[in-house]
Amino acid sequence: MVEKIDPGFMQRTLSSLPHGVAVVSGTNGKTTTTKMVVELLESQGLKVFTNRTGSNFTRGVAAALLGEVDWRGRLDADVAVLELDEAHAVHFVNKVPPRYCLLLNVLRDQLDRFGEIDTTALLLQRIAERTTGTVVLNREDPGSPVLPEP
Repeated sequence: MVEKIDPGFMQRTLSSLPHGVAVVSGTNGKTTTTKMVVELLESQGLKVFTNRTGSNFTRGVAAALLGEVDWRGRLDADVAVLELDEAHAVHFVNKVPPRYCLLLNVLRDQLDRFGEIDTTALLLQRIAERTTGTVVLNREDPGSPVLPEP
């Protein structure tokens, strides 16, 4: 609903973070990887915003933000680490280009959604292309197709 009332809410709120946004996406391992990254960053004293409920669509990020912003719409965090579904991440990064992305494996268990494994790889490639800083890519997984260098 917030996306309809205030379409710039996510971009405005997340762009204020000093260390930007990190997106975690891929076929499997998003939740575990996101939790590990959040724990690592928090152990270094950073305040981390994340979509802890596991709602990894754009609307889930918006809902999580609504629960964390103050009455002025400000988010008290240094960095955001967001778990995002592959297809929804493409829409998200068009609104909020991440500074970092962690792209995990590409496996065939999403064929019912995307048809071919190459479709999933192309979605991840689009995320990498919108990333303004560092891309961490799981290129060495023998079960995943090799993505081109971003």
